[in-house]
Order: sequence, then structure tokens, then C-alpha cells
Amino acid sequence: MRSKQAGQAFVLVLILLAIGTLITVPTLRFTSTALKNSVVPVQRTKVLYALDGAQELVLWQLKYNTYGAQFDENGESRSDLSLDACGIPVNITVIMRAVPGKGGIALATDDTIRPTKTVTASTPVPGTTDHVLNGSLQIFTYIIRLEQLSSNTTQGLDAIYDILPTALGTGNYVAGSSAIRDEGGQWDYSIGDPSRPGQGSNPSPSGSYSGQERLRWPYSGNFPSPIRDFSVRQVKELKFQVSVTLPSNAKDSILTNYVVLKVGDVTTFSGPQAYITVGDGSKLGQEGMLTVTKASEPSIIPPQTEVDIKYTIIMNSQDTDVIKISKIIDILPPGFYYTDNSTSGSFTTNEPTKTPKEFDGVERQELAWNFVPQASLGSGTSANLTFWARTSKDVSGSYYNEVLLESDFNLPDIFEDVGVTASDYVSGYSWNSGSVTVPTYDSEAESEGVILDANMSLVAGGVSITSYHLR
Repeated sequence: MRSKQAGQAFVLVLILLAIGTLITVPTLRFTSTALKNSVVPVQRTKVLYALDGAQELVLWQLKYNTYGAQFDENGESRSDLSLDACGIPVNITVIMRAVPGKGGIALATDDTIRPTKTVTASTPVPGTTDHVLNGSLQIFTYIIRLEQLSSNTTQGLDAIYDILPTALGTGNYVAGSSAIRDEGGQWDYSIGDPSRPGQGSNPSPSGSYSGQERLRWPYSGNFPSPIRDFSVRQVKELKFQVSVTLPSNAKDSILTNYVVLKVGDVTTFSGPQAYITVGDGSKLGQEGMLTVTKASEPSIIPPQTEVDIKYTIIMNSQDTDVIKISKIIDILPPGFYYTDNSTSGSFTTNEPTKTPKEFDGVERQELAWNFVPQASLGSGTSANLTFWARTSKDVSGSYYNEVLLESDFNLPDIFEDVGVTASDYVSGYSWNSGSVTVPTYDSEAESEGVILDANMSLVAGGVSITSYHLR
């Protein structure tokens, strides 16, 4: 009996070995194939890395070397750059598409440094960064971003003023929280705490006006080097904090912050920024909340080609009162000209007056829509104005469009005492939004049948890539 069972077991073992052979061999083959296939994405990743490195090489050559000067005419192609990245050779071809230039960097005002402002709450409502519930302790972190836009860098930054929302009260600045840095770097510049001086017809030791506080950096005098010094397109940031517990009965509203810069004898006003939504934000403020933005379509155009640009001016009011607007002024980039009978939108369809004017030695066309009687922008509403302009540019760069708005706001003392004029306060200046970019060079990097195309523009302060395309 045992001999018979042993024989049956031996047969079973042979059967299992046969089945194992049938399964194991294909599995090993599959594993080998998978290992071979895994090399493909690794190799492709290396190729993409090499292609990206080639485009970085072109940028470096254009910005820091004299490579751009080797082109004699538009449309000229050069293939004298090459790169070997980790054993992967890359072929590079660069074509000049437009004469390198600064584009429309001449601003329509005498401002040189653009201030923009953001704020975050320490314990915001989930899913938001600035929505704050009433009755909660909050530490608000403000960051002021300062960008040098003008090619005129002879006059540095003297002082920064920050006007906090009235609802935050006074005396809530967090001591020791101020710091300044180059954008993206470490907060390593010592700036010290701000002063809060009382000035004008309502002096106050805390620097408050009807419960509103104003901060000033530096505490006294002007900024020293290197804080005061900017190169074209350089960005610096200032950070500080305010700690406050909003009362549980604080109204549901939107709070705004304002920045004022002193650059020599020029006073730059930011307009309302760094919005904080309290509660549900349903009640509107009375702090001159009028913003103006600008959009352009298309925003990238080919050189030496006649193109029609669609511009849209968007005005937003969050004031409790109806805003009366007497004039909208739009300054087109140099070499851009208004298309007759092209105005449309919800605010007006009237034609503007067109006047050639010179700004910083550069001629630009000024458009002006005058409203007699004044046009109304309702409380909490927005309106838009659209028009077309035509251009053909053979010089690369970013061509900016700027808007000035004249309305009927009254100027509060807290702004007037630091040199903000009524014109500054009501202008709704859009800065250099609505930009249109003309690329200078096409750069093609090729390796192992993969091609990475890039369009590059030379602008004031350096080189920028306007688009990437992988094929």
C-alpha cells in the first residue's frame, strides 16, 4: 500500500514540476521584457533633461554672453551651439525673429517701483487663505512685493508706508516681525520695526486716524544700501505681521490694505489690495474700493506681422456708494494705434479722443473717454470696456498698456499726510497690465528624435521664455 502511495506522489510531483515550468519560463521572459521596457522612460527622462539644459544654455548665452550680437539680420539661423548632457548629445538651432529691444518699458507715469500686496490668516476657513471667522484670534502675515519696472534706476527706494484696514484697529503690529529679502531668497535683510507717527491735523502717538493705523519703514530717515537699490526687473519683498482678535459682532465685510512708496520726490500709491474677507463678506466697505485691470488678446504676437489686439478694461467697485467716473484714459504701447469705431462693452460704446503724447521720450497714443455728465458705477458692481488696436512690431519685448481712471472719491487725511494726491487716490491706475509680447528668438533643441522648441524674448533686465513646445 505504501509503495503504491509513493508512486502516486511521485507522479503528482512530476505533474507540478511540469506546470511550474509552463508558468515560470513565461514569467521570467515577461520580467526580462519589463526590465528592458523600464529603460525606455528612464532614457526619455534623460533626453528631456538634456533638451531643457540646452534651452538654458541658449538663455545664458543670450543674457550673459555676446551670442545675440552674432546675428546680422532677421531670419538668420545659427547652429553653432551644442551640448552633451550626461552622454546625451543635443543639437541646437537658434533663429533671430526680431531685433532685440526693451519693448514698451516707458511708463505713462513717473512711478518706477510697483507695489503689490498679499495677506494670509493664521487660521483661515478651510479651503481659503484670507477668509476669517469673527471672534477668532488671527495673526495676519502681509507681504509687500516691490518690482522695479522703469529703466530709470538712479533714484532708490526711500520709504514704505502701509495703511492697515480700519477694522484691525491700532497697536496690533507684531514686534520683530518685519523682514525684507530678494524675491525667493532668505529673509536676511535687517529692517527693524516700523514707526507709527501721527501727522497732519489729527496727530496721535500711535499714528492712528479714527482707529486706522499707518506703519512706516524705516523707523526714521531713508533706507540705506543695499535695501534702497534696485536693478531693472529686480523684485524685493517686505514681510510683517499683525495680531488681532476680531469681535464676534464684527460686520461681514471685505477689508483692504494700501501701500505708499517714497522714491525720491515721487509718491507711488498701490490702490486697494490684500483683501481679507470677514464672515461672509456680504457688507461692502467704504474705503475707496475701486480696482481697474486690463486684458489683451492675443498676448503673444509674431514679429513683423500686422496684428489686431483686443483690449478689455475691467472696473470693479466694492464701495457702498455709487462711484461717479468722469474720464477713462488708456495709454497704448508705442507703435500701437486705436482701430476706429471699435469700442464696445457694458460701460460705454462712445468713441475716445486720440492724442499722440510723449512719455519718457517715447511717443504713445493716448485714448480718452470723457463722460459729461459723469458715468455711474453701481455699488458692488463691475463694468467693462473693450476696444481694438493694430500693430506691427519688429523689436522684441513686452509692450504694456496702462489705464487711468478719474472718479469722485474724497481723499482721507491718512493718505494726504504722506503725499498721496486726490488724483493718485481716484486714478484706479492699472500699471502695466494688458501686456503684448514679441519674441526675439526661436530656439530648437533636438536629441534622439525628440525636439523641444522655445520662443525667447529679450526684455529690460534679461531674457524670458514665452512658450515651450515638445514634439
